Amino acid sequence: MDVPYNFRPRVPRIRVENRNAFVKTTLAIPDFRGSFSSKKKLSPILLALALLPMNLSAWTNGELLIWMDNDRAKGLAPIAQKFENDFGLKITIDTPEKITETFPMAAQAGKGPDVVVWAHDKVGEWADAGLIRPVEVSSEFSRKFFPNAWQAVLHRGSIWGYPIGLETVTLIYNRNLISSPPTDLARLVSISQEMKIRNPGVIPILWDYKRAFYSWGILASAGAYVFSKAGTSYDLGNIGIANPRAIEGLTEIIALVKAGVLPKSVSYGVAEELMAQGRLAMTISGPWAWPNLVKSGIDFALAPIPGVKGNVGRPFVGVSVAYLNRSSPNQDLATEFLENYFLTEQGLTAADNAKPIGVPALISLYERMAKDSALLRELKAGVDQGEIMPNIPQMGRFFSAFGTALETSTEGHASPETASREAEAMMRER
Repeated sequence: MDVPYNFRPRVPRIRVENRNAFVKTTLAIPDFRGSFSSKKKLSPILLALALLPMNLSAWTNGELLIWMDNDRAKGLAPIAQKFENDFGLKITIDTPEKITETFPMAAQAGKGPDVVVWAHDKVGEWADAGLIRPVEVSSEFSRKFFPNAWQAVLHRGSIWGYPIGLETVTLIYNRNLISSPPTDLARLVSISQEMKIRNPGVIPILWDYKRAFYSWGILASAGAYVFSKAGTSYDLGNIGIANPRAIEGLTEIIALVKAGVLPKSVSYGVAEELMAQGRLAMTISGPWAWPNLVKSGIDFALAPIPGVKGNVGRPFVGVSVAYLNRSSPNQDLATEFLENYFLTEQGLTAADNAKPIGVPALISLYERMAKDSALLRELKAGVDQGEIMPNIPQMGRFFSAFGTALETSTEGHASPETASREAEAMMRER
């Protein structure tokens, strides 16, 4: 941005009559009659937008309302203030609970925020329900971001949001307990035996292996897939969670349980606690696990998830996204804020300082941050090795069905073949 922080436009109060709603409201319109050395000016479209009559019970015309998580909202506050100072237009950032429940209800009623920030897993659901608006970005703007970040918001040939950051799970290992983490899952048996002799009180590896999100990368390394791609969409009839390669990957996980490398019961919290205590050598988790390890003084690094037959793990990649509410009358204001304030190096740095965003989708910011962060470079390698999680509603059924398959097969209640085929059958149910 080329607008100085200390710019303060004079803001006269203009009274606008909304004849449709039979009420009057006061809107703040910037006055640019004073000296203004910057090139930044409100476009005629933005000025006209601020004067449009709207139903004030649903929206505040010429003001922006953003919904996002609490931590990053605090970080973004100075950027929102800069926008207010530059244009004299108010931004409110709210942090409601259960955004995925409250936003659809509000948007269907023609209310809610102008912008909502959430993971990309809601792209297909919200787009098909008519809750969000597709965005049009210039080729110059799109080139500033990693291509796979745009892939996450692509649905039915349109782009449905602005990517913010990319995250995935990796192998997190304690550098004081293991120097060379394995790339092949089968090696964990011999590593476990060696470690029990060398460090009897240390658990070699533990992760929440009964949850599909954490274990999927292992099956994908063998050749499993959820739905096959069909252009920019997915072929829901072509499911790959019970093919021979998927079964091979599941069998490898079961073998670790049978060999005693993995316990028969596990929870994410237990693995996190043991890792923070220095009693666990390796786990599979994401950037959300880092702060606790840093706080506990654990010297840790990241490596690819070990896969099947030497193939690197291919975990799901999640992308945080800024969506535009289709019903909002403030589309141009929202676009201005997102493209020129939030999704800049300054804006994303502010959000990241409050709560890490993972790998910044903005290439220039990643390159700057990665110079001084080995963890970020290692996470980027994991993102590149992974696959963007499908952004369609049917993924909910996948996580439920495949989670059940992991439980029944690792607990010995069903063979990997039976558990996988039952999971596929659940996914095909209408």
